[in-house]
Amino acid sequence: MREQEPVYRHVEPATGRVFWYLTRYDDVRRALADPLLGRQADRLPPEPAARHRAWDRDPLPMVRRSVVNLDPPDHTRLRRLLAPAFTARAVAALEPRIERHVADLVERMNGHEEIDLIQALALPLPTLIMAELLAIPRRDLPLLRRWSDGILRGRDRRHGMEYIAYLQRTLTERRAHPGDDLMSQLIEGDLSRAELLSSVFQLLLAGDETTANAIGNGLLALLRHPGQAARLRAGPELIDAAVEEMLRFDGPVGHARPLYALADVDIGGTTIPCGDTVLPMLVAANRDPEVFERPDAFDVARAPNRHLGFGHGIHFCPGAALARVQLRAVVCALLRHHPGMTLSATELEWTPDLFVRGVRRLPVRLSTHIHGVARPTYGRAILDVKGSSPEKRGGKA
Repeated sequence: MREQEPVYRHVEPATGRVFWYLTRYDDVRRALADPLLGRQADRLPPEPAARHRAWDRDPLPMVRRSVVNLDPPDHTRLRRLLAPAFTARAVAALEPRIERHVADLVERMNGHEEIDLIQALALPLPTLIMAELLAIPRRDLPLLRRWSDGILRGRDRRHGMEYIAYLQRTLTERRAHPGDDLMSQLIEGDLSRAELLSSVFQLLLAGDETTANAIGNGLLALLRHPGQAARLRAGPELIDAAVEEMLRFDGPVGHARPLYALADVDIGGTTIPCGDTVLPMLVAANRDPEVFERPDAFDVARAPNRHLGFGHGIHFCPGAALARVQLRAVVCALLRHHPGMTLSATELEWTPDLFVRGVRRLPVRLSTHIHGVARPTYGRAILDVKGSSPEKRGGKA
């Protein structure tokens, strides 16, 4: 598509709905920042807005007033409330807790010859971190995980309604007994009930899932490229570049959320009519040979690396710094404790669509040795996150 028809028009046969797939880096980046492409279909003129309401058939409309689904000015207001929890300083303060959680999860792997890294590490870690930020009791996490799996993997509306009922009860209790946590801060902010429920739902569900996929996909890239894993073991100072390359090479989100053309808009020399739906394909943009040298090569030292794994513009992922720290901590811990681990499956099952994209199981054989060489020892410096964001290094995510 990127080579032959980079602004590709697809008409859904059953409904006549028009989708425009963008696959070039410059077009995707432009679309993500264009104010004429919005997240809210209700901002369209009446006729196309009514068509989209009929097409979407959203099974959980009560949790769609979150920052990822809104345009300014509501988006700006919600983003301002969330931002303090995800600043570089706030994430740095979380680093010791993230390291402890990773150490505990890796220790539980001891004694196993083979293990699924998705269940052992990728899924539980972001759930634990976000639950701590929101002060969700740890005893409730298995239930939330089951509901999350039902929503994202099974498209089960019943699980979604149970999840929402749980959050509504929790919000009522927290309003009566606030604490020093992100949920209490959001309750005190300028949010409607729908925005509050949507924001907490989004943080728990999408934040967990995308970070889990970033970890799983990143580890898979290392396992499939043992030469690059060896390069990282030999040069631990490459860890920041390696994390960015994992996010570029096989990011956790295949395409951005659908955008609606609020007016006729020109992208890449093609006019997209008002009311049509635009899908910026992040995975395609991140392999664009016009921007990335040897785009299909996994290179842990790649620089510069202006990938779009976390999006771009006003909807750049607010939890990007937190996701980076978790991915970095997991990779470092596994390089330190199981440097000789190898993939133990030839075929892998992936999530059923491209939006929230990740491998569902990642079975590995664990080993503390590499071809008879004792495992390397990394100092704490490899886990240092201070000043490690691409923005501080002079690049862009």
